[in-house]
Amino acid sequence: MTLARCFGSSCSNAAGSALTLWVIRRSKTDTTGERATAYLSPLAMWVLAKWIPKWVQGSGLKSGPISGGVVGSNGVGDPLTAQTVTAVLRKVGTWIGLERKEWERISGHSARVGAAQDLLALNMDLPSVMQAGRWKDTRMPMRYGERVLAGRGAVSPRFEVDSI
Repeated sequence: MTLARCFGSSCSNAAGSALTLWVIRRSKTDTTGERATAYLSPLAMWVLAKWIPKWVQGSGLKSGPISGGVVGSNGVGDPLTAQTVTAVLRKVGTWIGLERKEWERISGHSARVGAAQDLLALNMDLPSVMQAGRWKDTRMPMRYGERVLAGRGAVSPRFEVDSI
């Protein structure tokens, strides 16, 4: 997310609607610039509306990524990368007391995998999960959710102990 993208036409609040939508102009998975629309809760949009102007003013940013690392009390570092996010999540893993073998398995992608699993466990339909994760085909959300989905397969409910 960059300042130009956020303060330009890419941030939109669906006025009069219960949904708050965020238009993502470009991402790593959207190399052709087709754009994607993601849902943000009203609370998330409220926080962003309060936080972004303060962040911009305090950091002195004129353009570029708004999701850079924090340097010192109010400086902005380089844009966040997958490696940076992984390092932060692993540090949090140590802070909350995970064993080394557990926090070493955490990556920046862990939240994406976990969100797909959680949504499928909540019985959300696959198209909704795909839209939330901005997947264009079913392969990855199906793979991430295979353990959740296996228990809901066509055969599994037919062979419960109570039904025999």
